[in-house]
Amino acid sequence: MGVGVLLANMRDQIENELVERLRRQDESALADLSSIYGARIFQLAFRYVKNREDAEEVVQDVLLKVFRKIDAFRGDSALSSWIYRITFNTAMSRLRHTRAARLAETSTITSADLRLGDFAPAGSGSRDGQSIVKIPPTGIALEDIE
Repeated sequence: MGVGVLLANMRDQIENELVERLRRQDESALADLSSIYGARIFQLAFRYVKNREDAEEVVQDVLLKVFRKIDAFRGDSALSSWIYRITFNTAMSRLRHTRAARLAETSTITSADLRLGDFAPAGSGSRDGQSIVKIPPTGIALEDIE
């Protein structure tokens, strides 16, 4: 038996023991999960979210999801493959949430936010002497403009 086979068997045994401890909700298994997979989860998350703080949040979310949902792990593939998929899905969800929040934050302008002349160059105006409001084509929704 070669060294590679021995190492693969040891890795499988360690992974199986970790899965069993996680299924028993052993909190020390969560710490082991973090030390074994945390750096890889971070690298993958950072590749997608491109932001250290968001990647760190993804790591925390993934570790907790694995701990809470370990009974959903069937063992058809390696634990690392399952964690990879959870990491990808969590990072994509985070991106969608971040983009939606950013869009919602910038897409609504109320009458309190808008004053005539804010978007027009000085001296431009309509026939009645009021400034022309020019809004950039970003899909901004105007609410309650009087």
